[in-house]
Amino acid sequence: MVFYSYTSLHEFLGLLTLLSCLVQLARSDSVFIASSDYAAGAYGSGPFQNFFSVNSTPSVWNFARPLNRTDATLSSGYLFTAPRGSDTLSPGPLIYDNDGSLVWDGTSFGETLVFQVETYLGEPHILTWAGDSLASGVGSGYVSLINNQYELVARFTTNSTGITGPTYADFHESRITTKNTALMTAYQTKQMDLSSYGGPSSGYISDSVFQEINVTTGAALFTWHASEHVDPSECYNKLGSGGTSTSNPWDYFHINSIDVSEDGNFLISSRHCFTIYYINATNGDIIWQMGGAKSDFAMGDGANYSWQHHARWITKNDTYATITVFDNAGEYGESDESNSRGLHLALNFTSMSVELIQDFIPYNTTLSQSQGSVQLQPNGNFLVGWGFMPWASEYSPSGELLWAAQFGVVGGNYNEGYRALRFNWTGEPTAPPSMTFIHTSKNNITSVYASWNGDTRTERWELIGATDSSGSGAASLYNKTRSGFETTITVNTAAHRYSYFAVRALGSGNVPLGISEFTNNGNGVAVLVNGIWRTVLVTVAIIYAVYTT
Repeated sequence: MVFYSYTSLHEFLGLLTLLSCLVQLARSDSVFIASSDYAAGAYGSGPFQNFFSVNSTPSVWNFARPLNRTDATLSSGYLFTAPRGSDTLSPGPLIYDNDGSLVWDGTSFGETLVFQVETYLGEPHILTWAGDSLASGVGSGYVSLINNQYELVARFTTNSTGITGPTYADFHESRITTKNTALMTAYQTKQMDLSSYGGPSSGYISDSVFQEINVTTGAALFTWHASEHVDPSECYNKLGSGGTSTSNPWDYFHINSIDVSEDGNFLISSRHCFTIYYINATNGDIIWQMGGAKSDFAMGDGANYSWQHHARWITKNDTYATITVFDNAGEYGESDESNSRGLHLALNFTSMSVELIQDFIPYNTTLSQSQGSVQLQPNGNFLVGWGFMPWASEYSPSGELLWAAQFGVVGGNYNEGYRALRFNWTGEPTAPPSMTFIHTSKNNITSVYASWNGDTRTERWELIGATDSSGSGAASLYNKTRSGFETTITVNTAAHRYSYFAVRALGSGNVPLGISEFTNNGNGVAVLVNGIWRTVLVTVAIIYAVYTT
């Protein structure tokens, strides 16, 4: 007989609680609605979901403020986010629908910051940045273009022409222009006399650079260096103990976004100068600068920003323009305001003034120390990604909060996402659909789980039975409406005595789109050792081993 002390029993109950939490997480298509337990970390710091048909563990959303669909509508499209952080189980690009259900798990591409849809050669492509994020707030990696079949079309980085030292694309921005060229940011360590700024005469800066390159050849078409146009005295990131070596350069400018106007000139954001610059695309001269120490514009009430991200044109002509920008209003160790904001601003080129059209306040009224995005939607709403804070929210044009959701628990840098954006997207994967089974002895019922990673066209799933793996004697058994990422079909194997099953994806008008492999339905129980289920079983084994010896 085994005897337990109170401490052992207490520990045992704790392990059972952990197991209970793991089982709660082992659910497909999980979406939480106004869950205080989620926000408090009851499901872990980085809650995730799990599926039977694929080995996927994407972040799960908690809609703290759900959308009231009777009063508000959303634009069509899908949510593009790339959760990351030490508590994010599977960092990387993820596409969700407006209800928070997974559409595409692209985490095989690794940790991603830039993740958006760009038009290349007349067709929509996913653009991602992947590489190493450095502690200094910059990164080195490469940009990938992926077509709607999720095939890699191109991979490129910055060009060494005009840049000495590291020539890898930085994670802050990548774009495709209407000329089918690529824009991207980079950082170059450069020696500079910093004595006039309180540093060493033989000091070092991390110079902000952006380039336009030919995607096909990799040739540099245009290169711009901040140090050739902006003096460090205009910026707000203090030198401190920086600037002393190549491993400790002073990042005085910190470029973090690029946009292109119809005339081909560039709109760039400098986080550390609190300034948005309009750059001549021919010679690199600054046409005007907005915000910061040397603003060419008078900034109206509420129009100022600091430590900002993601400046984007909305409209522009010779006399008037509108833009959006994410106002961080602080950084690590510094808070200029009580909370970050999304901003919609109007620029008057006649009076050279900027006015606030609308600001967008976070649901939890908090400060996001880094990252962030604001995106105008086709229906006039504004989608805001809160960057360092693992949240996204949407607003009416007048600033009314429509919904707010989190994809991780707030705290440290454990869960975050560079931007949250929405795009129309049609996914047509070339890989076949996925399927697996779970058998129960009761009533000869088998649960069939069907999914197709990245597909956006499937409306229904058809279950097909056959006598062998080639599909001989195939017969249609069930037809069920798609539900979320993974659809469950139950079949009575006593009534349908087929040794092999497959699922067929059906689109509009029941047009066949793709079919899984025919699989012997006696192998379904193997799914229990995949993903989170492996963790559950290992935990059970540990509990058994500890408390029976």
